Amino acid sequence: MEKSYSMNTAFKKVWRDLWRNKGRAAMVILSITVGVMAVGMVVSGNQLVIGQMARSHVQSNPAHGMLWLSGVIGEDTIQSLKNVPGVADLEGYAEASVHWKTSLEGEWQDGHIISYPDFAKIQFDQLILKEGSWPQADSIAVEQAHIASFGAPGLGDTVYFEINDRARPLTVGGAIRNPFEWPRPFGQNAAFYVTPDAFQHIAGYHGYDRLRFTLTEYNEDEVFHVADRINEKLKKIGISVGYKEAMHPDEHYLQEMINGVGMVLSVMAVGSLGLSTMLVINTINALIAQQVPQIGIMKAIGGTRRQIASLYLSAIFIYGFLSLVIAVPLGAYAGNAMARWMLYLLNVPATPFEILPGVFALQMLVGLLTPLLVGLYPVLQGVAIPAASAISQTGLGRGHYGRSLLDRLMAGIRGMPRMAALSLRNTFRRPGRVVLTLLTLTISGAFFMMVFSTQYSFEQTVDKIFAGFGYEIQLNFSQYQRIDEVVPLIESRPNIKNAEMWNFSTANAHVPGAMGPGSEYEVFMRGVPSNSPFFEPELTAGRMLSPDDDQALLLNQKLAGKIGVQVGEDIIIDIPGVGDTRWTVVGLVFDLAGRDQNTAFANNEVFDRVVHRVGRAAVAMIETTTTDLESQRAVEADLRTFFEAEGIEISYSAVASEDRAQISAQFSVLTQMLMLMTVLMAVVGSMGLSGTLSINVIERRREIGVMRAVGASSRDVGFIFTGEGLMLGLTSWIFAVPIGLSAGPVFVVKLGEVISFPGIYFPAMHGISLWLGIVVVLSILASWVPARRATRISVNESLAYE
Repeated sequence: MEKSYSMNTAFKKVWRDLWRNKGRAAMVILSITVGVMAVGMVVSGNQLVIGQMARSHVQSNPAHGMLWLSGVIGEDTIQSLKNVPGVADLEGYAEASVHWKTSLEGEWQDGHIISYPDFAKIQFDQLILKEGSWPQADSIAVEQAHIASFGAPGLGDTVYFEINDRARPLTVGGAIRNPFEWPRPFGQNAAFYVTPDAFQHIAGYHGYDRLRFTLTEYNEDEVFHVADRINEKLKKIGISVGYKEAMHPDEHYLQEMINGVGMVLSVMAVGSLGLSTMLVINTINALIAQQVPQIGIMKAIGGTRRQIASLYLSAIFIYGFLSLVIAVPLGAYAGNAMARWMLYLLNVPATPFEILPGVFALQMLVGLLTPLLVGLYPVLQGVAIPAASAISQTGLGRGHYGRSLLDRLMAGIRGMPRMAALSLRNTFRRPGRVVLTLLTLTISGAFFMMVFSTQYSFEQTVDKIFAGFGYEIQLNFSQYQRIDEVVPLIESRPNIKNAEMWNFSTANAHVPGAMGPGSEYEVFMRGVPSNSPFFEPELTAGRMLSPDDDQALLLNQKLAGKIGVQVGEDIIIDIPGVGDTRWTVVGLVFDLAGRDQNTAFANNEVFDRVVHRVGRAAVAMIETTTTDLESQRAVEADLRTFFEAEGIEISYSAVASEDRAQISAQFSVLTQMLMLMTVLMAVVGSMGLSGTLSINVIERRREIGVMRAVGASSRDVGFIFTGEGLMLGLTSWIFAVPIGLSAGPVFVVKLGEVISFPGIYFPAMHGISLWLGIVVVLSILASWVPARRATRISVNESLAYE
């Protein structure tokens, strides 16, 4: 009975302490909540995304290998390729570029059409009919994700395709989901699905230029072996494999990238949780310091260390438990929302709302165990105080203030206004507490600057790449044109500053003597005029092309790494219709174009001679006199209209600033997610600052009473605590700047490795000033409640002893 009474008394004390310090308790609970919620959001979001990606991938019956062909083959060739050793099954389909619009008065947009012999019987990477019907003789289908994203027509609407320079209407009869089509910003243009007859009518040819195949049992090396065998067989009929890719049957093709992004977000979520625990340490330290006399009394009447420690650990347990009540549902909701958003961007069907048992258990473990672990040391340290020492505490600050070197330095500052000097000295009165608070704010600030610099670096890198190519508009002609005739026509149009013709060609490359699976790599050859006024790409090694060079190349650095070739070495390029040609790599360039950054550049005069196409080209690179996007779009439209009137067909056109904006938007998706985690860190940091100041108010009640008794006004008292908050915020900013700037380059490089983008680091100096403004605002807001509480303490209340 006595034990039960003592336990009831102990728990009454715990609840009494929590209730008497509701604001402080709420701050700790919310801080832990943010950290636990961040962990739950990131972990559950990652698991939901990866799990749904894998399920969707497997359900589509994925192919093991995908091949892009340099020409078109028929059904007989498809059947013969099924007999290639190693092929379990194989199917073909066709894809071509197209111009479309939704009204006769609208502007043409770039898109592509996809055709299968029978959409209902697709074997590999199966399409899903979401609405309506499969493509038929009198109707087509549209990619479901592109209706809202690209403004493509919906079910029952009309779309106009450009066929023989005329707008031909077709009705949309279905909406389809294709696992390899994405909405903006990752998708390039709208996709439409048509029957083989409609495809021939629109594209002008019949047959297959894409292949998918499976093996009896998946093996990546064997996929490339089989691809090489297919390539050798196709070469006998004058066609080759331009690009090949192996696809794991159990792993989504983007899973590796998503895993990397999830890892980065997880690190930041754990960091947010770690920051929240610092407030727990400060709070427990302050609570024990405030209750040292009570600890002494409990020891004097027979309380053991274990019993007393259990009281304070119980309080920490309650903090963690109450945080879980909020964090678990919020984390689950945020994780599901993040998963739905990411799955939408990947064009993967979203999952229904779900609380994952494993994530729930992780949050319970983290929310309960982490605060107990970080609070254990201050609790054990506090209950170890001898009873006599605990009971004999006296004075404001327990007689210790002013003895340390830091205290003496603060006391030696002269010439400052009295209230400002008092704020400065009080800020650093508790060094241990100050260090934890500064650490929280400093880490938050450093991450903010790192993420801000990452976004800025990616944008500047993309700008640098596009500036290196100099053009504003690109026109691709359907047929090769005489350079000396087309360039004057382009330059005769309004707002044209300069124009030049390039040659594009897809080929295969390998190092001399390399044979076997995976030895050949697709390369997008670009023939550039040797006297080009605006071709100045970003070099990462070697030198630029010289007009005197013969068969010399600038090779994309990523492709060079894959092939294993360096500056000064030779490379063999198998050009369709020409065969093997030897080139010397004189420089490596940083370029995002091509399929997975696989471009190569040569002098156009040399390239024309090699491919027997002297004086003709099919791609115009144009520099305009205008700089704004709308004007450049108008120039693009004028050029299309002009050449159509001249009877010269343009197969593709693009405005460089639009391409640049799309690439930037793709990176923004990632940086927005990182910035969200940074905001959570900043919230935790501001809570830590507010909690520290609240603790200072509680500890210095008598000091406040003395100041009020000798004439200090409420404004003076509020100024002191607001000044302390600003001082801590500004000090954290001073520490965060060098940390953020020094860690930024590493962060950009590592994140670039995750997403296969070798970004160049550019320090975002405006991010430094922006964080200064944010930390000032956060400091003032975090100081407001503690300062207001301090101004309401009366002299009688503050000087009274219990």
